[in-house]
Amino acid sequence: MSNQAAVSEFANALNALYQGTTLQDRAQANSWLEQFQKTPQAWTTSDTILGSTELGIEVRLFAAQTLRNKIINDFSELGEPGALQLRDSVVNHLRNARNGPRPLITHLCLALADLAVQLGAWKDPFADMTGSFLSDPESVSCLLEFLAVLPEEIENDRILLPTDYFRQRATVLLTQRAGDVVQLLVQCLQQSDLKADAHTKVLVCFKSWLRSGEITLMMIQNTSLIELAFAALKAEDDSVFETAVDAICGILGETRIDHDDEPEDARQKSISVEQRLVPQLSAVAAQMRVDPLVAEGDEGRIRGYCRVLTEAGEAWAQRIVLNIAAFESTVSALVDCMRLNSLEVIGMMFDFWAVLADNTMESTVPCDPARRALAAVYETLIDVITRHLRYPDSFDASDAQGGMTAKERDDFREFRHNIGDVLKDCVRVVGQTKALSHPYNTMLNGINSTPQLPWQEIEAPLFALRAMGAEVSSQENVMLPKIMDMFSQFPAHPRLRYAATLVIGRYTEWTQEHPQYVQFQLNYIAEGFKVRDVAAASAQSLKYLCQDCSKYLAEHWANMLKFYNEVVASGTLDDGDVIEFSQALAHVVSAVPEPDTHLAIEAFCLPVGQELGVLLQRSELTSTEKQKTILLFERMGVFLRFMHVEDNEPAEILLSRIINESWTLVSTALQRYAADPPVAESVAKFVRVLVEYYPNILRPIVVQVIDVVVSSFQRTGLGTYLWLARRILNVYQSLGVDESASLQLVTSMVERLSEAALALFQNTSFSDIPETTEDYFNLVERAVETAPGYIIGMPTFPYVVQAAVAALEVNHFHSQMAVIYMWTQILNPTKRHIRLMRENRSALQVTPASPAGRAPPASPASPLRQRRRSVRPDTYPVEHVVELCSKHGFDLTVKLMHGLMRNFDHEAVSAAADALASLTAVVSDGPEVAKGQYDSPPLAIMCEWEQAMLSQIPDVNFPAADKQAFMSELAEYIQTRQWTKVKTLVGDTAAVFRRRNATKN
Repeated sequence: MSNQAAVSEFANALNALYQGTTLQDRAQANSWLEQFQKTPQAWTTSDTILGSTELGIEVRLFAAQTLRNKIINDFSELGEPGALQLRDSVVNHLRNARNGPRPLITHLCLALADLAVQLGAWKDPFADMTGSFLSDPESVSCLLEFLAVLPEEIENDRILLPTDYFRQRATVLLTQRAGDVVQLLVQCLQQSDLKADAHTKVLVCFKSWLRSGEITLMMIQNTSLIELAFAALKAEDDSVFETAVDAICGILGETRIDHDDEPEDARQKSISVEQRLVPQLSAVAAQMRVDPLVAEGDEGRIRGYCRVLTEAGEAWAQRIVLNIAAFESTVSALVDCMRLNSLEVIGMMFDFWAVLADNTMESTVPCDPARRALAAVYETLIDVITRHLRYPDSFDASDAQGGMTAKERDDFREFRHNIGDVLKDCVRVVGQTKALSHPYNTMLNGINSTPQLPWQEIEAPLFALRAMGAEVSSQENVMLPKIMDMFSQFPAHPRLRYAATLVIGRYTEWTQEHPQYVQFQLNYIAEGFKVRDVAAASAQSLKYLCQDCSKYLAEHWANMLKFYNEVVASGTLDDGDVIEFSQALAHVVSAVPEPDTHLAIEAFCLPVGQELGVLLQRSELTSTEKQKTILLFERMGVFLRFMHVEDNEPAEILLSRIINESWTLVSTALQRYAADPPVAESVAKFVRVLVEYYPNILRPIVVQVIDVVVSSFQRTGLGTYLWLARRILNVYQSLGVDESASLQLVTSMVERLSEAALALFQNTSFSDIPETTEDYFNLVERAVETAPGYIIGMPTFPYVVQAAVAALEVNHFHSQMAVIYMWTQILNPTKRHIRLMRENRSALQVTPASPAGRAPPASPASPLRQRRRSVRPDTYPVEHVVELCSKHGFDLTVKLMHGLMRNFDHEAVSAAADALASLTAVVSDGPEVAKGQYDSPPLAIMCEWEQAMLSQIPDVNFPAADKQAFMSELAEYIQTRQWTKVKTLVGDTAAVFRRRNATKN
C-alpha cells in the first residue's frame, strides 16, 4: 500500500470510528486502527499526516498519539538514523503547530520526550530544544511544554530500559540540566513579549521538575519562582490554583532536612524556611480563613489549602518541636484545617499529627516549654476531633426522610475509626489523665445541661474514650473511676448503651487491676443482651471481660452458663455473637479451680453434644436444623479452642471422653452431610481445633480421622477436606509415635487425596472448580515443603506434575497462585541443592528419591541441617526432580511463558518468572550434576525450548529482532548461571509483549 493510500485509509477509518452510523462500523474501524498502529507503515503514515495542513485536527491528533505509542512500544524498529530523522521531523511538526490546539502540542512534546529518553544519540535535548524554540516568543510555550513532560516521561513505566542506561539518560536529561531549567524559567518570567498564559506554563514546568526531585531549594531560594507559586494560589481558575498547590508542595518538600545534608545546607534550608516560607504560609492561612469558596464547602479549595499546610507541617515537624515559637502560626493554621467540615479532606492530616507527636515525645521531656505548648495544641485537637466524631442529627432518619445513605454511614464510620488514631497521639503528648478529662467533662456537661440531650452528644465522647484506650495505662486511677461511675447516669438510649458497653470492653485490662468494677460491668453487659441493637457489643465486651478478668468471674461460672443458655435460647443473638459469648465462657471455665473445673466443662459441652446427637439421629434435617447443627459444632469448637486446663487430671480425662464422643458425632455428620458445603466447613473447622489443640488425645484415632477426611473428599470433591488435610499436615509431628511414623501417615494421606483429585481433574476443568484446585495445590506445596523425599517419591507424583502443568491455565487468581507457588516449592529448593552440590562437589552425594512409605536414610548432623527441611541436600530427591523437569519441562516452559505474556494476573508475574528461572537452572545444571559431573558447562536445553516456543508467535506480535535479543541474553545468562537475571529478563520481556499486544488480551 502506498503512503498516500495509507493516509487516506487511515483518515477514512478514523472518520468511521468517530462518525460511523452503526456500532459494527465503529468496531471495525477501531479494530483496523489498532492493527494498523502495530505495523511498520504506521511510522511514515503518521509522520505524513502530521505534516499535512489539509487534514482535520482529529486525524492529526490521532496520528500524534500513534507516533508516540510507536516510539514507546516499537522504538527498536527505527534504528538510530531513523530515530534521529524522526526527531527532526517531529520538532518541525511542533514548530508548525505552535499556535495550534493544546492537545496536539502536548502529544508532540510527549513523543519528543519519549524519543529523548530512549535515543542516546540525541546528546543534548535541552540545548537543541531551547535553540529551536526560545528565540521565538510564540514558540516558547512549546519549549515549556516539552520541558514539563520530560521528567514525567523519564518515569514512564511503559518505557522499559536497562537500569544502567536509564540512570545515564536521567542524569543527562534532568540532573545535569536542572540549574539551566531554573534559569530558563526565571528568564521567561522576565520576558514581557510572551503569551498571556506564559506564567502558568512556567508554573506547570516548575512543578514538574520539582516533583522529579532534581530542583533543590538552594537553586530557587533567591529566585522569583517561589513568589510565582504563592501568587498563583490566589487565582480564581481551578487549574491554576491546583498547579500552584502542586508547586508549593514541591517547594516545601525540598525544605525537609535529609540525613545526608551537610550542616551548612541544613542551616540554609532552615533560614529559607523561617525567613521566607513561614510568612508565606501565614498569608496562605489568612487567605484560607476568608476564602468564600472554603466557606461554601468547595472541596477543591479546601483540599488545596490543607495539602499545602500539611506538607509544610510534615516537612517541618522536627523544626516545630525544636522552635515552636517560630512556627506558632503554622501550627495554628493546621488546627484550623482540622476544624473544617470536609471530613474526607482532613483525613490527609492524620499522618502529620502522628509525626509531630513522635518528634515531640522523642525530643522533649514533660517539663519542656515546647512540650507544654504542644500539649495545649493537642488538647485543643481532642475537642475538635470529638466534635467531628458526633453523628449528625439526621443519622436516625431513613434515606427517604433526608437521612444519611448507607454509603455515607459506612464512610462516616470509617472516618471515625481513622481519626481515632489521632486521639491516641493526643494521649501520648497530653498525658492520659488530662486527655481523658476532655471527653469526661464533655459528657458531664451534657448530662447536667438538659434532660432532653440528643444521644449524639454523649456517644461522641464515648467513642473518643474507646479510641484513646490503647494509650491509657491499666494503672490510671484519677479519671477512669469517675468515667466508670458515670455510666449509670447515661440517658436510656440503645446507641448510648452500645457505645458504653464497647468502652467497657476496651478497658478490661484496667478492670483487671480494679476488680471492684467487675460485678457492675458484668451486670451492665448482661443487661445489654436484652436489647437486640446492643447484643453484639455485649457479646464482644463480655469476651474481653472474661478473658482479662476470668479469675474474678470463675466463681460465677454456673450463673453465667445459665444466663448463656437463656440468651442463646431467646434468639436475640446473631450466630457470631453466640460464638463470642461461647469464647467468653471458655475463658471463665479455664479459671475455675478444682474440683469444679471438670463440672464446668461438662456443663457446657455435654448439652451441646447431646443436642447435636439428637439432630444427627433425625432422618432428615430442615434448613433451620442444619444451621443449628453448624452453630453447635462452632460453639463446641470455639469452647475447646479457648478453654485450657493444665495439670488437672480429672478435667483431662473428661476432655478425652468428650473429644472421643465428639468424633463419633463428626463421623455421623460427614457420613450424612459430607457433600453439604456449609456443614462440611463447620465440621472441618471443628476437627481442625481437635487436631491443633488436642493432638495427644486424638493420636489413638488419627488413622480414623485421616480415613474420614480422605473418604469425604473422594465422595464429594469439596476443597474443604483438602484444606483440613493441610491443617493436619501442619501438625504431623504430633500425630505419630515418632517422626518417621508421622511422615508415613501424612504421605499416605496426601497420596490417597492426590489419586482422588487427579481423577476429578481428568473429568472437570480446573476453572470450573477453582476452590478445589486452589486447596489441592496448596496441600501439595505444603507437603513438598514438609517431606520432600516422601512426597516427590510417591508413585502418583509424576501425574501430579502433569496436572500442575495443565492447571497453569486456570483463570481464577487464587488457584493460579496456588499452582505457581507449588512449582516454586519444587523448583527453588532443587536449584539450591544443585548449587550446593556443585560447590561442595564430592562432599555431597545425590540421594535417590525415597519410595513412599519408607524413610530416607539417616545422615550425620551438619550445618546444613539448620536450613528448612526442604533444603536438606541429604534428603532432597534432586535426581527425581531433574528427571521430571527434563520430561515435562518444555510443556511447563510453554505454559509459564504463555501465562506471563497473556493471562497471569499482574500479582502472579514475579512468582511465575521466579519459577521459570529456577526451572532454567534445574534443566541447565541438573542432568550433569545428577550424574556426578560437577564441572560441566550448563546445558542449552532451555534455549531450545524457548526458541521453539517463540517460533510459534507471529513477528507482528513479537518482532524477530526482539526475539533474537531475548535469546541472546538468555543464552548469556544461562552460560554464566545468572538465574536472577533470567527472572528479570523473562518478566521484562513478558511485560513488553503484554503492552504491545494489549488489545488482543
